[in-house]
Amino acid sequence: MSIDQIAQIVRACIETRTPITTRGAGSALEGSTIPLANGIVLDVSRMTRVLNYWPEDLQIEIEPGIIYDHLNNHLKRDGLFFPPSPGGSGDIATVGGMVSTNASGIYSVRYGGTREYVLAMTIVTGTGEILKLGNRAVKRSSGYNLTDLIAGSEGTLGIIGSITLKLAGIPEDRLQSAFTFPSETAAAKAVSEIRRYGIDIAAIEFLDRHVMRALNALKGYALEEVPSLFLEFHGPKSALESNSELAGGLCSELGGKPLILADGQRPWEIRHWVTDSIKHFKPGHRIVRNDVAFPISKLPAMVDYCHQLGEQYRIPMFTFGHVGLGLLHALMLADDHDPGQKQRVEQANHLIIEKAVALGGTISGEHGIGLGHKDLFVSEHGDAVELMRKIKRQFDPHLILNPGKIFDI
Repeated sequence: MSIDQIAQIVRACIETRTPITTRGAGSALEGSTIPLANGIVLDVSRMTRVLNYWPEDLQIEIEPGIIYDHLNNHLKRDGLFFPPSPGGSGDIATVGGMVSTNASGIYSVRYGGTREYVLAMTIVTGTGEILKLGNRAVKRSSGYNLTDLIAGSEGTLGIIGSITLKLAGIPEDRLQSAFTFPSETAAAKAVSEIRRYGIDIAAIEFLDRHVMRALNALKGYALEEVPSLFLEFHGPKSALESNSELAGGLCSELGGKPLILADGQRPWEIRHWVTDSIKHFKPGHRIVRNDVAFPISKLPAMVDYCHQLGEQYRIPMFTFGHVGLGLLHALMLADDHDPGQKQRVEQANHLIIEKAVALGGTISGEHGIGLGHKDLFVSEHGDAVELMRKIKRQFDPHLILNPGKIFDI
């Protein structure tokens, strides 16, 4: 499918007022690719071509359906990569979907999220018009930043036909380490200290004691069931060792001890199984999740609040995430056959999200809004939602692009 064919489809849908839901791999966690108003699903997963490649400029132009891991396999022969990893879904997530939700992941501490790598794109608006946004200049100060507006709009403003990305060089070397802590609060404080001292670190992943227990139950790792931090450093070997030593010293001051892994075990292989381990911890239960983000100094209070709710509401509570950016996942297990327990889980989830907003944060740090957080969107953005509605109507006057997502018109 080409950008011209997408435009033709949109124009045909305008005539019949047929809603369009654009879909890539469908791996989004908040329901942004689920059609609500009948209509058609526009599948762009076969749009996987590399349109232009400028390795000397660290740039590439691609179609939206290319899978994240496939793109990086293409780039590594030139020593380049597209950094904003979508976590454990890199083998299925499309780059177009990552742009649509402004996805980010483990290495966002050093490299940032998807939006920061989008230089230009071609889109089809809800009028059927083809627009070219942005350019290949890395530094620019010219007009409204429309590429940033489209990134994170979840298909409600336009359908992406091509994306020009800036790239990064594969780091010379990497070093991984892990530490255990006497409490979740101590681990969270260590994160704040590492960031405050300006240590050059690529990833800081937090796993609470309940996550460690779930990992042991699923994989038999025999890990100590206490809160842990997994760290990764990128760069020349001499710098890696210096940064790792400094971070380790800060962890030790807060009671951290090196986590000794069995031969052949790597921190990120363990981290990869976190969600699956929680999913299987109580068979027959459903995961209720969030991806709140907030100022990094609030991390200790946020972790403590989540565990207080878990005890108060008598529900399984697991906290983990890319805490180097102040992003926390609080996952709970709901038994749909127990209405009372299900209600407590949903209430706790809302309280966690409201707490993040009250602390100056957001209801979604990386998954987007879709349907899952739609009911809380106004609590974060207030009167600005009305301005968003006006912007939506400028791009999509017939309201056919992914209707019902993020907010109601």
